Amino acid sequence: MDIIGILSGIAPFALFALIAIFIAIFVSVPIYSICKKRNGKRTLTKGKLTVSFLILGWFIVVMGLTTFSRAANYEGFFNFRLFSGYVSAWHNWSLKEFQLIIFNMLLFVPLGFLLPLLGKSMRRFMPVSLISLAVTIGIEVLQLLSRRGIFELDDILHNTVGSISGYFLVMAFLAYLERKQKALKPVFMAMAIPLVFTAVFSVALFVYHSKELGNMSIRPAAPQNMNLVKVELTTLLPTTAEPVSLYRNDSIHNVDQVRELASLISKSFGLRQKGDMRTDSYNRIYNYEDDAGVEYNFNYQLDIGSWSLRKENCPTENLQQEALLEQRAGYEKLLASIGLLPAEAVFSTQNENILRWDGANPTEISKATADYVSGGIMITPSMETESPCEIHYFMNDNNYVKQVDIISPAQAYEEIEKGNFESYNDHKAGDHLTVESYSLTYLYDSKGYYQPAYEFNGTFNGEPWSWRIPAITS
Repeated sequence: MDIIGILSGIAPFALFALIAIFIAIFVSVPIYSICKKRNGKRTLTKGKLTVSFLILGWFIVVMGLTTFSRAANYEGFFNFRLFSGYVSAWHNWSLKEFQLIIFNMLLFVPLGFLLPLLGKSMRRFMPVSLISLAVTIGIEVLQLLSRRGIFELDDILHNTVGSISGYFLVMAFLAYLERKQKALKPVFMAMAIPLVFTAVFSVALFVYHSKELGNMSIRPAAPQNMNLVKVELTTLLPTTAEPVSLYRNDSIHNVDQVRELASLISKSFGLRQKGDMRTDSYNRIYNYEDDAGVEYNFNYQLDIGSWSLRKENCPTENLQQEALLEQRAGYEKLLASIGLLPAEAVFSTQNENILRWDGANPTEISKATADYVSGGIMITPSMETESPCEIHYFMNDNNYVKQVDIISPAQAYEEIEKGNFESYNDHKAGDHLTVESYSLTYLYDSKGYYQPAYEFNGTFNGEPWSWRIPAITS
């Protein structure tokens, strides 16, 4: 989720929090006045009341974002692997996951900042830390019980660290006000946590850009515990493997190309952009409209280099072969003019209403030593306007790089036995894995390299399943 998505998610809960604060003020102020008249003691100042209302508003927003904005579709998942979020972000080289780590900390900064303003008893480190820890554990437990989230140690860590950061920040501010001078120790403590995380992310950035190949998302954040899991092999696996080809695609994870392509597409069909580009995981999304007010959606998938342009409420109909061929000439000219139609693409029609161009894949890409084009283009023409109902572009230009050494199928299978594979759910005692076959496939890494990987097929507790293991030797 990008910053626009985060802000749009906060907005409705912030409004609800504001209403709750007004209700709290309306109810509590008269009660406070009555109690003050009867007892004659002033236990709460206006400042403390204001801070209390702000903490209430913060809590409502946090509960909305972390729990009530989600559907109850989690099945009591736990994640007790500390720092697994960092490992996952590294393997995916995902800005979204790095942002989520930062966001989880920033979400709790207001709590640590506001608590010391309630009074001097809250200006000690331990009470603030314990309260912050209790609040975040309570939220995680509520997520678990309501099935609206996963109980994660990483979230508890980041929330608590965020609150402690807010505590150090407000203590530095209070020290400056009270002493009327710079308080170096509180300022240093306030800066320490951000500096530590900045250093961690800087080191990760340096290491990532120093290595040739990108990261593989199929690597797990943590290995599965296979001690009580039965793993059965029903096929023979070679113990040696010959070098295979490595390719690269410049379109993968290329944000600049996304912007250029979106501009070309909009100009080609006379479309106007509505709003800013949105980010959803690896998708970059643009909304357009034409002169008639018809809306279009452009969606580019960074991790596989494919994209689509869809026109809303566009009726389609089957066409005669002659009519389809007439449409072909115009679209081929358009695609070629913006460099999107390879010369070797093979044309065909599909379902009497779709124009299709396919790349000519080598019979065995692991042994080829030349560039090749894979995938295809599918266009559904519109009978009402020049712009099509839909373009689905999944043509990939893979450039040959070199030959690389890979592990053998037997070595890759050993990784399965060790639990070094990606799985949505943690395996448990009594699970049964059966590996029946294997093949060598290719997957894009985070730098656009088309890397070889082994795919093992079989069953998991009787149901069809597959596991993928990176093949390039370390």
